[in-house]
Amino acid sequence: MDQELYQKLEKWHQDDEFQKIIDTIEAIPAGARGYELTGLLARAYANIGREGETEPFEKAVALLNSIKEEGRADPNWHFRMGYALFWLGRKEEAIPYFERVLELIPDDPQSQEFCSDCRAMLD
Repeated sequence: MDQELYQKLEKWHQDDEFQKIIDTIEAIPAGARGYELTGLLARAYANIGREGETEPFEKAVALLNSIKEEGRADPNWHFRMGYALFWLGRKEEAIPYFERVLELIPDDPQSQEFCSDCRAMLD
């Protein structure tokens, strides 16, 4: 991916300007986006979603499923999938994704917290 584009997308992410990310990446044909842009688009959709909404999180899950094979060893892919499933209320399905992040990055505090929250909600 073009470094200038990546820096712009990351700046918008830091500034919570998720719709700008979505608009920019969706202007690129799906076949030309590749793994990284598709993952960043999924992250942006998950970040615009609000509790009780389903559409943005379902869109994130669909995008992530489209790059599933490439994401097999990527902790970001697993976190994004777990996050989207969590907010869809699919806590039991989310747990293995957060557990996979913790296999790859054992001290990841966000994954530890989400995994713990999922388990607590299932008890």
